[in-house]
Amino acid sequence: MGKAIITTFTAPMMGLSYKSEPVFRKLETHFEGQIEFRCVMAGLVRDVSDFMTPEERSMEPETGIRRYCQRLAQIYKSEESIGGLPIHMDGFRLFDEEHRSSYPLCIAYEAAKLTAPEKAEAFLYRLRYATIVQTRQTTKEEELLQVAKCTGLDESAFSGRLHDGTAAAEFQEDLRYTRSLGIRGLPAYLVQVGERRVLINALAGFETIAHAIRKLSYGRILPKKAKADHKRVETLLQRHPLISRIELCEALSACEDEIRALLRPYLDSGSVTEENGFYQTTELFSWKKES
Repeated sequence: MGKAIITTFTAPMMGLSYKSEPVFRKLETHFEGQIEFRCVMAGLVRDVSDFMTPEERSMEPETGIRRYCQRLAQIYKSEESIGGLPIHMDGFRLFDEEHRSSYPLCIAYEAAKLTAPEKAEAFLYRLRYATIVQTRQTTKEEELLQVAKCTGLDESAFSGRLHDGTAAAEFQEDLRYTRSLGIRGLPAYLVQVGERRVLINALAGFETIAHAIRKLSYGRILPKKAKADHKRVETLLQRHPLISRIELCEALSACEDEIRALLRPYLDSGSVTEENGFYQTTELFSWKKES
């Protein structure tokens, strides 16, 4: 029968997709070896004016867009209770007169996927982290290049994909695929097992997606609770060099105190650092695992 495939239709700046990361970590560990994740860029903000109020559009562009960004920050903050991931909106200003679309973020993900497919997921995560936690203006190319550098991508190759049209073409293909399925709201999830599939057109939790997998596989693909131990923690840190505490809790069905205890040796050795409720592996950790 093969693996269950979950395709997420999303956009890098989307707060609800960011808040879904704990769900995906739990799916990853509870369906270990039985599941594959894919991601489709669905655009979201073609032009910021599409989402501005009539009052905001009537203002000078600099003032109106700044007002919209303030309102968007409030929307992000209102979603903070979903999933438990921290959101920091101090100084948030994703858009301005020269950067009016979130499409460059989607194209950047496509460029990362073309440059190093195995690092595309990590790039997308860091891009969201830079946007929603660090409030960097990731609509600017210099910020996208910085995220690529932090992810370990070849910056020259990544920049080349941004500018040679190949990443933009991949993004347009993603948009066509999204439209072909009639998707109108984001995020959306296409769950597929073999030839059977179902489209979930709403924010979905673990149980909703797990139920779809069970049904599509005729009960052959079932979740299994992951064991909270050092081996499992190391595996997660290798797969996700930047990961939140709440994701680790969900992935391992453990409380925060248990996660802290499991991470203590890595924090003490300096192979893992902690900031803003997130853990990040260092070069020391990567070297240790490769040796």
